[in-house]
Amino acid sequence: MNDLYAIVPASAIILLVAIRKILAPVKFNEEIFGEIHPDEVGNSATMRMVIGAGFGGIGLIGLVMGLTLESGEDTVVLLYSLASAYALILATLLFAKMRGYFEEIPTAPMVIFTAMIALCLAAALI
Repeated sequence: MNDLYAIVPASAIILLVAIRKILAPVKFNEEIFGEIHPDEVGNSATMRMVIGAGFGGIGLIGLVMGLTLESGEDTVVLLYSLASAYALILATLLFAKMRGYFEEIPTAPMVIFTAMIALCLAAALI
């Protein structure tokens, strides 16, 4: 399997999620948490944008490295790195739920991060 078939989509998807978080943070927050108290709209939007920037950084690193590396050992390491980053994000969401910060974890991140972890690991192992 050509590693780019996994690296580019896994990086592009997270970059698209990041761009959405950065461009529409208030709407993104309201979709997850419902209506936010007017005093907290700015703070929560700022946090969502910073989180989006972190996701975007992962996506950009994956895209740049995935498109410039030759397929082989280096791209396998990149796939493991991407899977690790996505696993950390997913684990943080689960930990937030366990600590009581979420009543319910939204379905989208659970599906997206699990799928990208599986995609990266499958490509690295094949």
